[in-house]
Amino acid sequence: MAADLMPSILTGAFALGGGLGGVLLTGWITRRNEKRRLVSEDARRWLADRRRIYASYLVLAHSMLREIDRVATRLPYDERAQISEDEAAEIYEDLVEYFQRWEDELQPILLEVELMATPAVADIADRVSGALMEITVEVERRGKFVDYYPGWFQAKDLLEVLHNAMRVELGLSEALLLTDHREGNWPWLDSRPSRESYVQHHPRSELSPQVETRDPIDDQQPVSGD
Repeated sequence: MAADLMPSILTGAFALGGGLGGVLLTGWITRRNEKRRLVSEDARRWLADRRRIYASYLVLAHSMLREIDRVATRLPYDERAQISEDEAAEIYEDLVEYFQRWEDELQPILLEVELMATPAVADIADRVSGALMEITVEVERRGKFVDYYPGWFQAKDLLEVLHNAMRVELGLSEALLLTDHREGNWPWLDSRPSRESYVQHHPRSELSPQVETRDPIDDQQPVSGD
């Protein structure tokens, strides 16, 4: 009798084992899919946060670049011209507002960028912040406009480098290889055009020598001065 019952017992055992195995397998698949879903959602949120922070930083940096240029237009073109006391007072007030904006608005967003970005992008963002402060030197000392504007173009170029690097990190274009660090001519990138390359001769100033300049955008092809 026992021998007759053995096949039934074994069949029941296998059926029970198969049922439990199916339940365990189903549970494992469900947990794995849920984990993948959570990882995918986290990646999307991370990308969305990066995009938002990067956009905020770029918009603010571009705005500050335009603002300092507006202030600098009051500078004399050369040493023969002078600015009035009223103009000097306006420059001072505008600079105070600019410095406050740099400290209270730009720096906090820079910290967010540095938390979210790769080291390469964080480094360039920090350089842009430093450049926006460095190009104020001629404005602060009421220097000549012709001494100010090459640095402005240099900062504008650096901001474009940051824009492209951020696009790379968001997966929008091919990778950029950036190897510059704080050593050397910080905040400027040694791989980009120098400040002197932006200097252009202008007929209004006899003090500016006739020089051959290079266009930093069109592959640095030489062009004659105006």
